[in-house]
Amino acid sequence: MTGDEQIGFDFGVDVAERTAWETWVDSKRRAAQIRKLLGRAGLPALPSEPWDFESDNAIQVSEVIAELFPDMESVTLPANADRIDQLACFIGEWFVRYLDAQWVDLAKHKDTPAGYNDYDGFSFYNGIKPAVAFGFAGWKTCTAELLVKYVVETEFLNIVDLVAPAYWKLRKEDGSFADLRRNLPDHPPFL
Repeated sequence: MTGDEQIGFDFGVDVAERTAWETWVDSKRRAAQIRKLLGRAGLPALPSEPWDFESDNAIQVSEVIAELFPDMESVTLPANADRIDQLACFIGEWFVRYLDAQWVDLAKHKDTPAGYNDYDGFSFYNGIKPAVAFGFAGWKTCTAELLVKYVVETEFLNIVDLVAPAYWKLRKEDGSFADLRRNLPDHPPFL
């Protein structure tokens, strides 16, 4: 046997290929996408606690996002698909990491969850529909498309403005989010 030849073994175990959803939701894949976006802003990683609304890091990331996606047309360009995925992963991670949301695939649901939010203009992904779902009453499930649309049309600082106060209420106070719903009705997940 030469050095290029290998011995194959069949252990009788079928190795199933990963589904499109399993591939997309893989935490290592999403983390790599987030690192790419943060790298554009010169930042190494997400912080252990959310940035303050006026922090240099939050402003820096918001400016990079605005440069990458100056309008909704830029989000629809196939050449921007990887950057769009980076942004979707990044925005969603703010809710997952800091507010205990979870990624779900709405394409698997025959009936959409209560309070489901979407952007009907188009879909970023084929065969899957990533969304963040919350465990809080009155918080709506939001698709990746809706979150990206919201950030591109407003700015990332609006996500920080929602997540940072909610994080501190969840972690340090009584955990009541009623005032956030009243004070920030035009923010995901209250749209």
